[in-house]
Amino acid sequence: MPTLRQRLRRPETYLIAYAGLLLLATADSFRPPQQQLTARGYIAAVRGYQMWARPTVSRYIRCRYRPTCSEYSIQSVARYGIRAGLVHTWRRLRSCTTAVSPGTYDPP
Repeated sequence: MPTLRQRLRRPETYLIAYAGLLLLATADSFRPPQQQLTARGYIAAVRGYQMWARPTVSRYIRCRYRPTCSEYSIQSVARYGIRAGLVHTWRRLRSCTTAVSPGTYDPP
């Protein structure tokens, strides 16, 4: 019988764990938006980006929309849930071109 260390070295172990997490995240996305753990985790990650990465990136990149794309994403995920919120966010990011004038108001 293989030891735990030997089992952890096999790629099947990680594939099974990844598939399990993906299944749990998918099941969680069908819950109401206020109860989704995946939405809370995503919002926490975006808040972390806003706190740590945005100050560095803001010297080079400016958002053309109001609210900013990260704030829009947080509002969309909080309102519609992780699946629909990420679809709204993706559409917003795709629409950001030089044809959009800076300061354009586009709420979720």
